Amino acid sequence: MFWTWLDKMIEGSLLARVAAWVIVPAISYGLFFLGCWAVLSAYQAIVLRLFPERSRIARVKAQAALASLWARQRRMMKPTLLLTPASVPGFSKIGGAPDLPAEVAWPVGERGLRVFVAQIDLAAFQMHSVFDWLPSEGRLWFFFDPEKNGFADSVCVVASKLPPTPQASRERVNNGSCFAERRIAFMRFNSVPSADWLDVDQRVFAAAGDVEMRSFEDCDLGDEIQHRIGGYPEEIQGGAMAIDCEFMRRGQTRNYGEEVPEAILRASKAWRLLLQVDSDPAIGMNWWDGGRLYVFVREKDAARADFSKTVTITQTH
Repeated sequence: MFWTWLDKMIEGSLLARVAAWVIVPAISYGLFFLGCWAVLSAYQAIVLRLFPERSRIARVKAQAALASLWARQRRMMKPTLLLTPASVPGFSKIGGAPDLPAEVAWPVGERGLRVFVAQIDLAAFQMHSVFDWLPSEGRLWFFFDPEKNGFADSVCVVASKLPPTPQASRERVNNGSCFAERRIAFMRFNSVPSADWLDVDQRVFAAAGDVEMRSFEDCDLGDEIQHRIGGYPEEIQGGAMAIDCEFMRRGQTRNYGEEVPEAILRASKAWRLLLQVDSDPAIGMNWWDGGRLYVFVREKDAARADFSKTVTITQTH
């Protein structure tokens, strides 16, 4: 009856006929699924009320899973160096112009000179004795190519033991320097892997109630700016970065709907955080929407001072 009446109401109007036969069924189906969702929600609430023991068991299991995660984090704790403003300026810095040796060329990107990001003196933090996978001497320079953002080689790392020559670099400062300079020092903290780094499905913890997803990280800086070397990254988004690094280095795209091959899982354990660079308004540094750059290197490559195969991941809010 309804459809016959509706057909008569819109007879003679093709536009009204099409709209009615598309919009009305869509609304009907939408109301149907909304009703199903409401019934299922009510059913779940009734079950939990009638069978509180089942809810309690689920909560206990989730809390046990959390406790297991925390214990795993403790076992995997690693040192990290926070890059802080230096009271006594040295070679290491973020922004400004790179102090490249005269024999080393400024790296070129897709559209000219790459943007200088940071330079690090590897010998400067050996007093902390924290990274046996890094050379004990030499210097590193980091250059970013905005045109390659999202690619493994968006950051180029230059390594050299040659003496720096500030004058040679500053001749090209206007072309490749975008940020104000900040000389840096190093502060040691401990860091732990996040559930994302461990590729743990956090839905497992959904029934844990009000128990917080705490961590045992000493370097708990909240929303503070975090430029770092070593340890575990402070992620903005989810995802197991070490696994992503292995896929990217192999030139493959990860399918998040599939199981990670065992060979990829084993190889991913070799990746180390070489540098984490945060957005830093004080020096005019902003990686898109307040994001971060994460530069990773395989342990064996870093140990032999080969920084030509790094992988960079960009994350934003």
